[in-house]
Amino acid sequence: MKTNIDPETLEKLRAQARPNTKWAAYQNVAMDSAGFGHLQFLMVGEGCTFTERPEKMPDTAFDLGWKYKFVGFVDLEAGEVKET
Repeated sequence: MKTNIDPETLEKLRAQARPNTKWAAYQNVAMDSAGFGHLQFLMVGEGCTFTERPEKMPDTAFDLGWKYKFVGFVDLEAGEVKET
């Protein structure tokens, strides 16, 4: 599993962080996908659409979430995903 987050993405996550929320990390696990291993992030917690993290990334207008499996939460200080 990829645990490091690129610096540009990490800065965006830090800038959007709010109290009582966490960034859940999801990784593309579809081996037949060109985006295999790619990470996506979802803010969860108080005042968010999701108060608890879903097991898979929700579907969006741009992508189907079934191929993105929850892999941990983002540690904003360390700049990596911590498995849970």
